[in-house]
Amino acid sequence: MTAASAKTPADEPRRLVMHSMPVLRTSISLSIVLVFGALLLWYGLGAPIRSLFTAPQIATLIFFITVMVGLMLGVGLSRIVVNANGLTVRNGIRTHLFEWSRIEAVAFGGGDPWAYLQLRPTTEHPDGRSHLMLGIQRAEGEIADEKVQRLNDIVDEHRSAGAAPVE
Repeated sequence: MTAASAKTPADEPRRLVMHSMPVLRTSISLSIVLVFGALLLWYGLGAPIRSLFTAPQIATLIFFITVMVGLMLGVGLSRIVVNANGLTVRNGIRTHLFEWSRIEAVAFGGGDPWAYLQLRPTTEHPDGRSHLMLGIQRAEGEIADEKVQRLNDIVDEHRSAGAAPVE
């Protein structure tokens, strides 16, 4: 890399969003199949059998279908947002902000189903910690490897720009 082509953290886009399209498509498809399958079965039972169900039983069925759809879409909508402050990782309904000074690297082993954010050691966790990132999944194939490499490049650039380790 020449001096003219060297990038700094300031050269990175102000905001970069990464998510897994195959997983999102799968979660949407499975949610649609679940809802329409449940409706098809419900109407397929016929009025005499449907009338035997009580309101609490119907509410329980609707509750569990909603929970299943929510879980599937939560995984499908997981993402990683890169900005000047660090990485924001949304897994399902939980969102975590990791400042650049806390990040060691992004790991994606050959058998891992998703990427992991490796955090720097602290006094509380002397061996460091890792945090899963559902926004990059093995189902993406080579694209996932490219995303991990890009994130590691960005982490390295921020480290060389002077992000001090957390104590």
